Amino acid sequence: MKKWARLCGLFLFLVCIGSLVASTTSTVVSHIKLGSDLKGGFEILYQVEPIDSQQAVNADLLIAMEQMIDKRVNISKVAEPEITIEGTDRIRVKIAGAANEEELRQLIGKPAHLTFKSSSGELLMDGRDLAPVGARLNYDNLNRPVISVTFADPDKLVRATQAHVGQPLIIAMDNEVISSPRIMQPISGGTATIEGNFTTESANELKELINAGSLPAKLIEKQVVSVNASLGEMALQHTLFAGFLAFLFICIFMLVVYRLPGFVAILSLVGFIYLCLVVLDFMNAALTLPGIAGFILAVGMAVDANIITSERIQEELHDGKSVLSAFRKGQKDSFVTILDAHMTTLIAAVVLLNAGSSSVQGFSLILIMTLIASMITNVFGTRFILWIVLGTGWFNHMAWYGIRSSNTRKAAATISWDIVKVKKWFLYVSLFILLCGTGTTLAKGLTLGVDFKSGTRLDVYVGKPFEVQAVADILHTNAPESEMKPVTKYGDSNLYATTTFDRPVAADRLKAMEADLKAKYGDQVSKQDVTVDPVIAQEMVKKAGLALLIASGGVVIYMAIRFQLSFGIACVVALLHDVLIPVSLFAFFRIEIDPTFVAAILTIVGYSINDTIVIFDRIRTNLRRTPSWTVADLDELVNRSLWQTMRRSIYTVLTVFICAMSLQWFAGEGLHSFSLALILGLISGAYSSIFIAAQLWLVIVQRYPRLLDPLRRSSVS
Repeated sequence: MKKWARLCGLFLFLVCIGSLVASTTSTVVSHIKLGSDLKGGFEILYQVEPIDSQQAVNADLLIAMEQMIDKRVNISKVAEPEITIEGTDRIRVKIAGAANEEELRQLIGKPAHLTFKSSSGELLMDGRDLAPVGARLNYDNLNRPVISVTFADPDKLVRATQAHVGQPLIIAMDNEVISSPRIMQPISGGTATIEGNFTTESANELKELINAGSLPAKLIEKQVVSVNASLGEMALQHTLFAGFLAFLFICIFMLVVYRLPGFVAILSLVGFIYLCLVVLDFMNAALTLPGIAGFILAVGMAVDANIITSERIQEELHDGKSVLSAFRKGQKDSFVTILDAHMTTLIAAVVLLNAGSSSVQGFSLILIMTLIASMITNVFGTRFILWIVLGTGWFNHMAWYGIRSSNTRKAAATISWDIVKVKKWFLYVSLFILLCGTGTTLAKGLTLGVDFKSGTRLDVYVGKPFEVQAVADILHTNAPESEMKPVTKYGDSNLYATTTFDRPVAADRLKAMEADLKAKYGDQVSKQDVTVDPVIAQEMVKKAGLALLIASGGVVIYMAIRFQLSFGIACVVALLHDVLIPVSLFAFFRIEIDPTFVAAILTIVGYSINDTIVIFDRIRTNLRRTPSWTVADLDELVNRSLWQTMRRSIYTVLTVFICAMSLQWFAGEGLHSFSLALILGLISGAYSSIFIAAQLWLVIVQRYPRLLDPLRRSSVS
């Protein structure tokens, strides 16, 4: 009776969760904002420069300019623009779904025009008459908010107000009235006070708007990403299709290999996806193309936790334990490994969030969110469901867990080949790869995209067969002063064209290119362009290098603390190996490097070490079970550990590899660099974990046995 109660309780729980997911998913998805690269629109990084050379850019000026931009954007009724201050002199504006992009960019970019007029429309003063940061928020004797406005010429203020006592003073920003206080008396002393039924919030907003007009400044476009709505929609459809295929392959794989635990893992994955969507909706974060890529990649990473646990359970079953005992031991032994694997990826994601470009930050934010959600659903959620199912006692047959034979003493880790015996050859091969990779990169250099060298990258959807030279002629005619790379075809049926200009191309020139292409090929033509100023490009290169160093250092330090110094040293070489392989191949084949490539490399830094963690965790466990460690003992121990974790290492990489391949084959052109770098890094990481990291650790501890002392003190005799 108790067993039926457990099973019925679980069934009702799953039905309730399933009903919740089925009934609310469409609503949750509809609330999630799409970024400009998916919905169409633009993203611009402005540098704020004062028109008056004696005026400095400070926090007050930036806040005032932010308020001014927000006011101007709202005039066009654009839904939910994102305006953020970056650094000490920059403002980033993201606007999705803007129908009148050109007009809106011109409106945002022009200096604020603040005027003070009489009720008859006579111009009395303008923003130039105010003192720097002249508007301030104060409170009267009754603690009501008021705005104090200080003017540079007190006498001019007296003359302007004396002639219009009893009349309203019309304060307008860009000819739009923002306030109309009544002049009660001539104002002397240079400071006027605006009173009214203000809240602190409304008074503060008016203060910032007045300051935006009183602080003459201009906005210089330093980085522009513009996407046509049709291109964004196609990118979204392709990427979602890639995600669906990846999820389908993973579900089939888990069912075939792990049976009951695999089915439970699928349920957890569904819960994982739903939880991530709910959190995205709650955060009100815009979902970008790299963000979706990170989400798809996270599905592959999330299932790793289930693979590690399921493999541990199978090992315990092979050792003759009962199903319930195997579950308890397997979930206990695998938890620390899963936690370490998530932490290393989290380190890289946090670095990306703080040092990456805007699009890369969207990817890292999704990655951080999914790592946390994965621990909730794919670790605790999976174990909770399995615990209830196993408690019924109706699923004790080995076939439920992917074990065909009832012979539980079957060797779960048969040593098919002595890997350690030929370790020096693997080390020589890797050394050769590192040297060749370094030489190739130094000799050929890297093919940098516009984000790292400045210029304009233009992608055009032509929508019908075209001649490359005809498109090139149109583009060159509108930007004759710029060197242009040869136009190349790509995408579905070669209906897309791309090229790069060696210097930034003005927005009106790009618009003219699109108009001429539409005149020749039809209205279906649409464009996507990325323009980067040289200063921003240099900063991007520095940020990318610094991010790579910090992420690598953080992962290595974490490994050294969690394991031991010798393991950390081995990780350094393995990470260098994993990063240099895709970098070298990109250099050799002259593949363009963009910010998504940096995101892929940092993801590799965090994720490729997961396999190494699995192997090192098993080596550490076997060390603690070994009474003595001679050279021969260590050789045998490492060899045994490698084969004990071989299947697990391959499977954990395979699931993420499936996701990366799906992105490479089916997602849009914007993710090809990301997915290709990730594929190369995953292959390199799987190889280095098995054949490099463990072998190098063995060489180190055999040469310096004292490094084993901390482990020896905790070993079990």
